[in-house]
Amino acid sequence: MKLDWDRPGVLHATLKVQEMATLVAGARLAAAALAAQSQPQAVELERVLDSFDRALDKLSPARESVGHSS
Repeated sequence: MKLDWDRPGVLHATLKVQEMATLVAGARLAAAALAAQSQPQAVELERVLDSFDRALDKLSPARESVGHSS
């Protein structure tokens, strides 16, 4: 995993699919736990996860092969 500041408030992340899956799974678990404790934080985290899901839906399967030669 590589993290860099792109500009203030914006982080650039380069990660493997497994690393991204782990982070998203943790966020989904945290959202479920927060729902019972802090509704405003749970709503914000759900908003971020919904945005991630929409971006993932738009990701072309062809992008998987970027950087691989056949």
